Amino acid sequence: MSPRLRTALKLLLGLGLLAGLVWWLVPGGDELRAAFARARLRPAWLGVCLLATFVATFVTSARWRLMAESMGGNRLPHIAYFHSLALTKILGQVSSTFVMDIVGRGVVLRAAGSQRGLGHAITQAVLERVFDVVLPAMMLAWAVVVWRGGFAGAAAIGSFAGVCLLFAAFAAVFLAPLTRLALRAYAAARALRARLRRVAVEDPELAPPVVDRRLAVQIGAYSLLRYLASMLMSWSTAAGIGVDFTFFQIAAATPLGQFAGMLGVTPGSLGIQEVGWAGGFKWVGADDAAIVLFVLSLRLVTTASFAVLVLVSWPLLRRSRPAAPPPA
Repeated sequence: MSPRLRTALKLLLGLGLLAGLVWWLVPGGDELRAAFARARLRPAWLGVCLLATFVATFVTSARWRLMAESMGGNRLPHIAYFHSLALTKILGQVSSTFVMDIVGRGVVLRAAGSQRGLGHAITQAVLERVFDVVLPAMMLAWAVVVWRGGFAGAAAIGSFAGVCLLFAAFAAVFLAPLTRLALRAYAAARALRARLRRVAVEDPELAPPVVDRRLAVQIGAYSLLRYLASMLMSWSTAAGIGVDFTFFQIAAATPLGQFAGMLGVTPGSLGIQEVGWAGGFKWVGADDAAIVLFVLSLRLVTTASFAVLVLVSWPLLRRSRPAAPPPA
């Protein structure tokens, strides 16, 4: 099967999942039309979404730069990572998110002066996945406890802050060994896939990076800020189209939305990510029409926000200094 046909089939699968989700939540469309009729754009909240997108991109690119330089990469200006991340977020809407993290980022960074190869990019991508899986998993466990315990108000917010502090402590102790384990698992899965397909694959060098306690805490702090900014992006998107979710609803649905977004089966996880968000919001009792209105708007609003960041960062990238060689 040709790559183009495979991509087309995956796109049709994503569109089918999205259409099926909409039909399941609002069969017939009357409730959805009523929801669109009640929807009101709130420019101030959409501005908050753009600001949250900037913060999420800034801290994620700072984390990326920190990991790259700690692994021996040549030093690039922060704007190179910022622009590359925003650009690949847009390109990832029509391709595999994980492949874009490996190949797309590497291509853009090499254009900015990076001298590292595929193994370096894969190691970073796997390392990021470790950090980006652990925190949503902890938040999902928090949501289950809060939901079953009937906590509300200050108790829910206070326990949420407690989980954030717990993640910082967890990062200092466990993320380094988890990183080595994840790299070994990735290498084993890659070898198994090659054996099943009966093809010879040249494995890039996947040397586990030295993640000491200080570096783990720094990357953990960036990961926490990224998660909170991403949650604010989703919350402000909902508010910007007139959908008012509570703090607990958005906090409980965000882990499932992020987990679903990591599955690159369809281009940009189309349909899969929306199913994740819808499942999270259904679980905490959100209105069906509001859920559909949100999932249909989230991808459009966030992609537009990343497009603004790409346009703003491009001239800054062109004026930035050339890449500095790695330290001896």
